Amino acid sequence: MKKIYLFVLFAAMMVVYTACFGEQPAELMYDHLEESVQIENEIEGKQDPLTNAEQEEVNLYEEMLTLSSVEEIEPLADQAIESADTRRELMEEEKELIEESYLIFQEAEQYVDDIDDEDVLQAANSVVETMNERYDVYMQLHEAYTHSIDLDILLYEMAKDEEVEVDELQEQHDTVNEAYSEISQLNDQFNQLTNDYNDAKVNFYETAELNVTFE
Repeated sequence: MKKIYLFVLFAAMMVVYTACFGEQPAELMYDHLEESVQIENEIEGKQDPLTNAEQEEVNLYEEMLTLSSVEEIEPLADQAIESADTRRELMEEEKELIEESYLIFQEAEQYVDDIDDEDVLQAANSVVETMNERYDVYMQLHEAYTHSIDLDILLYEMAKDEEVEVDELQEQHDTVNEAYSEISQLNDQFNQLTNDYNDAKVNFYETAELNVTFE
């Protein structure tokens, strides 16, 4: 069964604004970037329920494979389908948080063109480019994971069908495994981009000489 562990963004706390007469573009960007982080951090609370649901389905499916009676398999398959539906709900809630966070992030982009210092501008553009790529990969990951839930449910439905052939069940099992492989690759890519974004954000704050501490 696939395991989705999303790395989340880390927050930085600004101690002192560097400008004496109004905020500079980098400081205005900071406000939106950190607001975006706070929204996305809510995802952490959904990781354990998602992992637990995944593991429950693994256990149920493995138990189904030890049974030969449709009457015995059916309640386990129904329970696995219910768990898969729970995962779908959790993924939709997670996606809503990612989208909300990204909308706030995009508000920071409007200040990039106002940055005069070439080094700070380059650092800001790196933040924007990395986040945009990360968001695109997340959307691919979400689509792949949602599709895999459909494949899982079909597998469970087939498992309780007394007319299904063994080779048909095996073919669906292989299809599910292929989907897991794609999800694993996208998840690794997303997590790497999360690390890259966090590094780019630190570099941006330091290059802009914002007085921040990192939690």
